[in-house]
Amino acid sequence: MNDNFITTRQAASAWGISDRRVRVLCAEGKVPGAYKDGKSYWIPVDAEKPRDGREKKSNAKAAIRPATRWLKWENEVIGVIDSTNDVSFIEPKFNTVVSLYTHGSDSWSPEQFTEFLAERVVNRDRRDIERILFRCGLSHYDVLRIAEITRGIHPKDLLWVAADENECFESVMTQVFDSVFHQRIDLTGESIDTPEGYNIKRYGVLDGQYGIYKQRISPLTTDVESEVAVYQLAQKLGVPCCPALRYGADSVFSAFLYDFSKEFLVHFRRLFDGARSNNEYQNLVSVRPQYRDDIARMILLDFITRQDDRHLSNMAIKVTDGGESFYPLYDNGRSLFYEDTEEMVRQAVSNPVCYATTFGYSGTYWDYVCEIAGECGGLNGLINLDVGETEIAEILKASGFTDYRYEGALQWISKALSMLKDLE
Repeated sequence: MNDNFITTRQAASAWGISDRRVRVLCAEGKVPGAYKDGKSYWIPVDAEKPRDGREKKSNAKAAIRPATRWLKWENEVIGVIDSTNDVSFIEPKFNTVVSLYTHGSDSWSPEQFTEFLAERVVNRDRRDIERILFRCGLSHYDVLRIAEITRGIHPKDLLWVAADENECFESVMTQVFDSVFHQRIDLTGESIDTPEGYNIKRYGVLDGQYGIYKQRISPLTTDVESEVAVYQLAQKLGVPCCPALRYGADSVFSAFLYDFSKEFLVHFRRLFDGARSNNEYQNLVSVRPQYRDDIARMILLDFITRQDDRHLSNMAIKVTDGGESFYPLYDNGRSLFYEDTEEMVRQAVSNPVCYATTFGYSGTYWDYVCEIAGECGGLNGLINLDVGETEIAEILKASGFTDYRYEGALQWISKALSMLKDLE
């Protein structure tokens, strides 16, 4: 990249805001001249910080504007939303989960409210996003409009947006499912009771456990097989992981391990308030030092399985009345060469150090594994590395792996375990 452009991290440092906030501004088209290359945004070196509404407003805001909607936890009002989408909290510390969202603040700007909703609705990067928008009656991606249709309902907690102060959570949830998901989505035969929207994931029950049914991403991928294999391997390694069970030829069922009636999940993304460093491992440890070993186990498992999609929205803590705990790992399908070509697999297994996937914005899993080993004086006690090649082969075959991806996954896992043993 030439000297005329800078990264979002450089812009964040210059503008005094978080890297995530810069990326949101770029995605919303508020940074003139910025463009996306792969997963990264590039920003003109002379670009000025956009006015994003986060600066404190005049004292006129001291008087709360009339509410047009209400932010509720189940049937309790915790905040009011005015016509400009400013949110004023009545109960910013209503409970532990709400406090993790508000960080104790008495208000959200419209941008902060939009960010909150964006984490609850279907992602704009979904491969089938145009079909989803069409089914919702939309011609373009609009977080606020999608959230209006779904009321921001998500199974991970009891937060939602009420159009009337007296609306009841149970009746609105029924209305949303009946009018949006059943009529607009399920008639296509592709989705059932799907709070995010839509065909790749559907919520249901298997053998008495509630969870998600996930369809294969495409006929050419092995994400279904990978999800099942990672779960079985994690059991051998001693890494807590949500059960993933094969369901038919092209689906996997991933079980939830929390009680919806009294336990709630909060993604790690919500634990941060401000800029993060380039070292994602240290970022995670700094915000929850009590989970250092859990975070280390996650990174070790992700290196062993060549995870390619671990981010702050698919790692979480479980919150209960008695406190919180690190939630078992989930969403592991994008691993073990799930979409790689035969040539790519061959190159990767020949040099795992160079072909280790990245974690965060800089550094590979191998880099972080080495850091953990150096920090802990080895890896002893974190995971069980004594898993033999025969056991690995049985797991992969039972999960449905065949051909070059079977051979590649077998070699990668075996080599990764050997490399970790050397670090001990």
